[in-house]
Amino acid sequence: MVFLCACAGTNGSTSSSTEDVQTKPHSGDAYTSYADSYKNRKEATAYSSAVNSTYKMNYSDKTSDSFVLDGVLEVENSNDNPTAHITQNIDSNGGNFTTEGYYYDGRLYNTYNSVNYYEDMDLDNLKKTELVPMDPEKFDQDDIDSITAADGSDGSIVYTISLKSDKAASIFTDRYDTYNLSQYDNYKITANTIIDTYDSKGRFVSEKASFTAGVTYQSENVTVDFSSSVNYLKFDDTSINITDDMKSKQQAYVAYSDIDTDAITSNETASYDDTAESTVTATFKKRLVNRLGYTVSDAGIYQVTYNTNEVYSIDFTNCLFEYSNYSIHYSYSWKNDTGSMAKCTLNFGDDTTSSSCEDSTVDQIRKVKTYLEMELYYCGLSLEDLQKEATEGK
Repeated sequence: MVFLCACAGTNGSTSSSTEDVQTKPHSGDAYTSYADSYKNRKEATAYSSAVNSTYKMNYSDKTSDSFVLDGVLEVENSNDNPTAHITQNIDSNGGNFTTEGYYYDGRLYNTYNSVNYYEDMDLDNLKKTELVPMDPEKFDQDDIDSITAADGSDGSIVYTISLKSDKAASIFTDRYDTYNLSQYDNYKITANTIIDTYDSKGRFVSEKASFTAGVTYQSENVTVDFSSSVNYLKFDDTSINITDDMKSKQQAYVAYSDIDTDAITSNETASYDDTAESTVTATFKKRLVNRLGYTVSDAGIYQVTYNTNEVYSIDFTNCLFEYSNYSIHYSYSWKNDTGSMAKCTLNFGDDTTSSSCEDSTVDQIRKVKTYLEMELYYCGLSLEDLQKEATEGK
């Protein structure tokens, strides 16, 4: 069963933090609350989003095939001539594909491995290129086997849904499956869970979905484990910088319909290895250097500089992320889920601050935490998993 890597164009296949928060049962009927959250959800005109889609084909001889996509989509002015920045990293059975594109004036200027092209599309079609459903969907009550609602300590509402077995296959095919499992014999869904979260302001902030499927391929029964996720953050605080120099270079891109598809090959000869390591921390270290251009000091500190005066530093020994702007330094501890600047400290767990904090300082500490989240998202990882690993002492 061979995985095909779809091109990022529309001719191919189809915010908030990701940390778990303490929850308690939601009052009232869960489905009614779920339907109300969907109907009354608030939209942001600027946002950052991270997606992940993973397939694993398990065969009877204990071998497996895999397809893993992680991507980030940042959008500004979504309702009026939007601009966007999109990245994708795809690992299809060891073959690596990367894309990075900028979207403005209704056109995506994209680089797929080493091939540059443009494609006209609207924002909705740009979102579809991430191959993960990025907007919520209200499932009919008759399609749901069970639904629970829980209130998060941060004011969010978390809905956990299990679809009925006779409905799950068609919903998975229509909404989630970019690999088209339904084309194979004896296709069925044997397990499923969907978790949707809305924040305290009524915005859809995340969905995590997992499905277990069964198909028959060349007379062999194959089990497929699928998962997908989308997470939003930096609502109304995302900006896209597209310089005149970038626009000038993008004028040389060819139309998608005119590209030589044979030129889009796997990065099998790439100068770095992007495969996941055995731990989240090790994978993060590798991809900080390979994907994001961080350097490592003699003291083992990972660091990168932006705009000559902004510095991101990551101290893995002490689980600290630091943002410096000139002489001002902010830090965030992912192990303790706390942030600080000088004498001001913020505990994200219970949302308490020290007495010396000013509102503007607290706001910036919150932003620094999202800076770390974005670095993780660009590396195909989540803060939740990094925190879990730190607290478990791995």
